[in-house]
This record gives sequence, structure tokens and C-alpha cells, in this order.
Amino acid sequence: MTTSDLIALASLAVAAVALLISVYAIIRANATASAATLVTLNEGFRQAWERCLRRQDDDATNYELAELLNLLEIACAIYLEKSLSGNSRKLIFEYLDSVLSLLIKNSSLNDRVPRLLQTDKTFIFIKRFLKKKRSTLSVTIPPDWYELQR
Repeated sequence: MTTSDLIALASLAVAAVALLISVYAIIRANATASAATLVTLNEGFRQAWERCLRRQDDDATNYELAELLNLLEIACAIYLEKSLSGNSRKLIFEYLDSVLSLLIKNSSLNDRVPRLLQTDKTFIFIKRFLKKKRSTLSVTIPPDWYELQR
């Protein structure tokens, strides 16, 4: 083996180690970004629930409910596009599964949701999340949640 062969072999080893370190760094960065996204969503939900549960007139209640559902829509879209990974992904699934199940079972809410629909695409990611996860949900999403009544 010549000196140039040894240098080439050493260069290959260094490149392989650098590649492994890069892959590890990307995985860690993805986990960190997932955690940061989850913390941000958590704070958004905390504030949205606080506003939504505050005693107020019907117009304000409908507005805050729409804001909460919009945030749930965003969280469903993030989950479905697999932007979250690891424990963050598991946590957001459990949260969405639980909250959407509770909301769908609430008859007062089910009377309000159809009035919030603007197009046939309103809350489409909530619908897709519920369809995709139907095997784990014990509820059926009411058609009024996603079908415009004309």
C-alpha cells in the first residue's frame, strides 16, 4: 500500500465520521425543532382555551371558538405532514385525539361549528386527521363540521 493509498483511506475514514456526525446533528436539530414547535403550540392552546372558556357574549364566544378550531386545524396539518417527530409527535397526537373527541361530543359546540364554515375546505385538516386516526377514535365527526349546509 502506497502513501497515497493510506492518505485516501484516512480521508475516507474522516469523511465517513463527518457524515455520521452530520446525520446525528440533523436528527438532533429535528428533535429540537419538534420540541420547540410543540411548546409553541402548547402555549397557543393554553391561551386559546383560556379565551374560549371565558364568559362572554355569543359573538365573542363564536370568535374564540373559531380561533381555537383554527389552531386545532394548524396542529392537525403539522401532524399530518409529519413535521413533528419522536415524543413531540406522540404528544400532539394524544392531545388532538383527546381534545377533538371531547369537542365532537359537546352538543353546544356542534351547534356552533357549522356557522363557522366559510368554504368546503374549512377545517379540512381536522377532518383528515379524524379520518386517518378513526381506528383510534371512539367518535364520529359530525358532517356539519366539514360539510357546508346550503
